[in-house]
Amino acid sequence: MTTEVYRKVFVLYTGGTIGMGYNADGLLEPMRLKHLEEFLIKMTILYEKKPNETEEQARARIVSKDGWIFLPQKAVDDYPSVDEKTKYHVLYKIKTVEPPIDSSKMVPEKWFEIADRIRAVEEQYDGFVVLHGTDTMAYTSSALSFILKDLKKPVILTGAQRSIFHPRSDAEDNFIGAMLIAGCYSKTAALQKVMLCNDCKLFQGNRVCKFDCDSFRVFDSPNMKPLAYLDTIIKVRDCKSDPVEETIFVNRQETARDGCLPDVRLLRFFPGIQEKYVRSVLEGADGVVLETFGSGNAPEHDWLKEALIEAGRREVVMLNCTQVYRGTVLPIYAASEAGVVFGYDITPEAAMTKMIWTLKTFPDFETRRQVLEASICGESSAPPKQIKFIQKVLT
Repeated sequence: MTTEVYRKVFVLYTGGTIGMGYNADGLLEPMRLKHLEEFLIKMTILYEKKPNETEEQARARIVSKDGWIFLPQKAVDDYPSVDEKTKYHVLYKIKTVEPPIDSSKMVPEKWFEIADRIRAVEEQYDGFVVLHGTDTMAYTSSALSFILKDLKKPVILTGAQRSIFHPRSDAEDNFIGAMLIAGCYSKTAALQKVMLCNDCKLFQGNRVCKFDCDSFRVFDSPNMKPLAYLDTIIKVRDCKSDPVEETIFVNRQETARDGCLPDVRLLRFFPGIQEKYVRSVLEGADGVVLETFGSGNAPEHDWLKEALIEAGRREVVMLNCTQVYRGTVLPIYAASEAGVVFGYDITPEAAMTKMIWTLKTFPDFETRRQVLEASICGESSAPPKQIKFIQKVLT
């Protein structure tokens, strides 16, 4: 006797190239949800329509009366079930962020909005897929990894280089791949995190960079292998996390509550960088991500060291990451004397989003430094630490 297992996936459409179409003026813009949803239904009908069955009859099977859409069963059957007597089905509902946007318009406030949308329905679904433009997807996947670090369900961002409405689109592969992971693998502990699916590879969301804007192979993970390969056979890598031996204790009453975002800036070093420019970046900032040379090196100017030390005294939080595509920042250069936190092999995208999340969440300067010094959700090879909120008893 076959056991039927149904996995439910929440799909959130934020915009991006995957849903692009031409408006009345002949310009490309993200289409409204109804156009994308109708296309996805017709795509499933294409694969699932039985002989002598009308499109209306197929639609009645594929879309339930209460609005659930079935993922193409032929794709779901690719899931390598350990039990031959178990048959999986993936159902989904698709909602939208209003209005859907090109990802170049993404802002940090939207990261928290996306996270809130997921949190609001987390008990109703087994997994989550976020449709997003590729230009800033690595920032959003990194940000969500921190904001949703305790979710313990798969959240997968995906998109496309060409619109799903284009005959040569990569959208179908990316969408179905993300849906399979979010549904069929929702109980796989190693994949209960924020991830990014692109070109038949599944990456950890806070370890990716966009490295090609012309290819369908858009993303890479410079310091970490993909979590899974979605080829003719789906292969999930045996991922083992480092044991967490230390805890950062935070008084819940001292966590930030207001909706203001911190003033976080980027200081990228280059030959001939001037003091006036450096001080203008540091002055008035809440946090600064330093992109330095090689393994964390910076020009050996007295004025630079003084500027960094002065910023530290003003409790400007500074995180050092390398501007090189692959490698690790080491605490061996002069910046360490100025109290700069070393980011190990964190990507610039993860460094920026972790800084914003940390400063928004923790108002205390030393706590901020502790959080940035550690690997909180696998974003770097720094010593892993967990955050535990405690309720301080007032006397």
